[in-house]
Amino acid sequence: MIIIATGILRKPDVDQDQPQFPIGVVERDTGIGRDTLRVWERRYGFPTPLRNHKGERMYSVAQLRRLQRIRRLLDQGMRPGKLLPLDETGLEAMEASLQPGQVAPMDAAIGAILEASRSADIDRVASLLQQRHLEQGMQAFILHTLQPLLHQVGEQWARGELQIFQEHILSQQLTRFLHAEIANLQQTARKPLVLLATLPGEEHGLGLLMVMAMLSSHGIASLNLGTQVPMDQICQAVDQYRADIVGITFSGAYPYGGIREHLRELRDSLVEDVEIWIGGEAVRRLRKLPAGVQRFHSLQQLPL
Repeated sequence: MIIIATGILRKPDVDQDQPQFPIGVVERDTGIGRDTLRVWERRYGFPTPLRNHKGERMYSVAQLRRLQRIRRLLDQGMRPGKLLPLDETGLEAMEASLQPGQVAPMDAAIGAILEASRSADIDRVASLLQQRHLEQGMQAFILHTLQPLLHQVGEQWARGELQIFQEHILSQQLTRFLHAEIANLQQTARKPLVLLATLPGEEHGLGLLMVMAMLSSHGIASLNLGTQVPMDQICQAVDQYRADIVGITFSGAYPYGGIREHLRELRDSLVEDVEIWIGGEAVRRLRKLPAGVQRFHSLQQLPL
């Protein structure tokens, strides 16, 4: 989810007609550290933030989108020195060079959901989600509709084809839909009990719902504590609910440098027989995990 900074800004430094993001939001939603952003600004001349009346850096929507594209290319092995000087056309060409020769066409149902989102037809979005779920069942719905849908949302947002408010509304519809369906499935769920959460600094909670939906579709009991849960509260919840497994997700925007230490602290805080599962874009690059932590690179890998 993207949060628009709403502080009172003063011209001429910042154009109040354009959404502006402070550096903390840019760090969170790109996964690029603020120190790195400042280095790139000095070394490559991008990004080029404006300043608010306090002298704080403020980034435009266009810069945030471009930084997200750069981050995706960095994750595929490209170097900043090669990417930062490129304009949008150059970035598009770089992305195209990394794609397979033939790209599979977008699923018609996914295209219909996106079109309904762009036209602000909330009822149709809800109807299309329900229809697709009835056709596929929960597991196939998550893997073959929701995952590719979210990928397309990210791509279209980065290209400016989907507006922030449209992405927000769609995310709300997905969240509402999953909550309702999961509640039905959890009525007959049994142990093991999986407790799900994200740590402070991770505001993206849709991944938790997707994991919970997958578990629920196989009758596995789960509790979703939500996002940004302090570690001591996770540990207390494990004790109170007698959870067997703790599942933590880290989106690509989570500060990468602290993940291993946070996992080590969590592992040391829990009794040995409580398993820890982790997933999400940010943990894909971890080369070594603390003992007693199991990583899943995709939802298909969950031990269902």
